[in-house]
Amino acid sequence: MPIAATLLFGSLARADQSEGSDTDLLMIGLDEETRHVSIGNLSLFLYPWRQLEQDARDGDLFVCHLVREAKPLIDPDNYLPRLRQVFQFRSSYAAEISRASDFGWFLVSFGAELNPQLLTKRALWCVRTILIARSAEERNPVFAPERLAERAQSLSAQDLLRNRRGSRDDIAVRNALRQFLIDARLDDRSLEHADRAEFIDRFKATANKVALQTLRQEEDSEASYMA
Repeated sequence: MPIAATLLFGSLARADQSEGSDTDLLMIGLDEETRHVSIGNLSLFLYPWRQLEQDARDGDLFVCHLVREAKPLIDPDNYLPRLRQVFQFRSSYAAEISRASDFGWFLVSFGAELNPQLLTKRALWCVRTILIARSAEERNPVFAPERLAERAQSLSAQDLLRNRRGSRDDIAVRNALRQFLIDARLDDRSLEHADRAEFIDRFKATANKVALQTLRQEEDSEASYMA
């Protein structure tokens, strides 16, 4: 598994980390393997260069995060500068906003089925994705939670982002997420009253990877518990 470069991104790269912050590392590979491993506060991502380069040309938000904030730890062949050179913003990030909004409404209705830690993590993903996508549409992408909170018009979003490490019950998280979606003008009555099967069909139709992965993760957890 040849590794061409290792990049640091996230809060440690921005130097705005706090107690409990993750160390986020991206390793650029030269084959086609993709992998994500989390061990404690270490999150390690392995991506093939060919995919990163294509995603950069396509304006992918994760690659946008890298080209804006990542720091090279090992990069003798200048892969990070090459990634920055080819990155192009999309004209619209409506698809990303829609997927995050769809998943947000699912969590509002069915989030009590998830364990509280996973619910909070995924609710934050929805809020951050929507706010990051909107900032990218303005060609001024913001990724730091505190800066996103400053830009957010929603008090519920500010509360979730600024108190993301605090403990709270599932009702409080779901209510805050619901209010944020309304404040963000992403309220959809058809989704607010959709059943679980309708959501799953929608996730599959829109290739909502985070939503589908979360459902599989919870199913695996329940199967392990029952065993």
